[in-house]
Amino acid sequence: MTRNADLAGMQEFYKGHAALVTSPFITVAGGVRTADLNRFLRSLGMIRIRGPVLDLGCGSGLLSRYFHPMDVSYVGLDINNHPGFQKARGRGNQFVQGDALRLPFKTRTFGTVVCVDSFEHYPDPIRAAMEIRRVLDVGGRVFLSVPNYANMAGVVKKHMETHGPYRRDAWAPFDFWKRQEREHFVTPEWIRGVFLNAGFLKFRMVGIDNELCYGLLPWLWHPACPHRIERGVRMAFSLFDQTVVRKYPRLSLHTLWCIS
Repeated sequence: MTRNADLAGMQEFYKGHAALVTSPFITVAGGVRTADLNRFLRSLGMIRIRGPVLDLGCGSGLLSRYFHPMDVSYVGLDINNHPGFQKARGRGNQFVQGDALRLPFKTRTFGTVVCVDSFEHYPDPIRAAMEIRRVLDVGGRVFLSVPNYANMAGVVKKHMETHGPYRRDAWAPFDFWKRQEREHFVTPEWIRGVFLNAGFLKFRMVGIDNELCYGLLPWLWHPACPHRIERGVRMAFSLFDQTVVRKYPRLSLHTLWCIS
């Protein structure tokens, strides 16, 4: 399949499956989990955000609300031109429809690149990382959020794509086990390898504590799992998840990165 055909396939899929454009920092109602985002950025040492900010794979641009109070210019880029762009445009925000493998920006344009739960879908991750490095200014940093399959969720994903009804990189054990359009088997080693190949040198990683239960028990998001069981397991895990994920971030269903 050519790159253009691959891109077109992703565009069509996510136009018809907008509900799958999810993030650990966006609520079901379309709000931003500001407190959680603040907490994890602090844990990564990203207390001050340097602008301009590029939100790569921005979806409907909801994260623009988070950066607005910081008085930094924000640019959101996505493969689709979302209806939400019009609502979020203005107040220093810009939106561009484009391809992460060929960013339509000059070299060293951005102080911060944010990529929340879209990098795992890119057809050529190394090329995308090289483009991120090109548009990142000297001393700039990348905030990356990606699914993590170095856990039981990865075992289930590999089984479903090998022995189940899904082709490789077309399924993920979250969001009620729905089909995805390209979902790389992401692990911490995979992320480091991709960004090292693109010329990045410094990495800092944390996990999301309240997703420990999903990393170890991905069946909690199966459509047949009663909600009361999921809620009960989450409450039980909340007694120790922060301690475990602080020591073993790779057990969480997502990992968060500061890369420079």
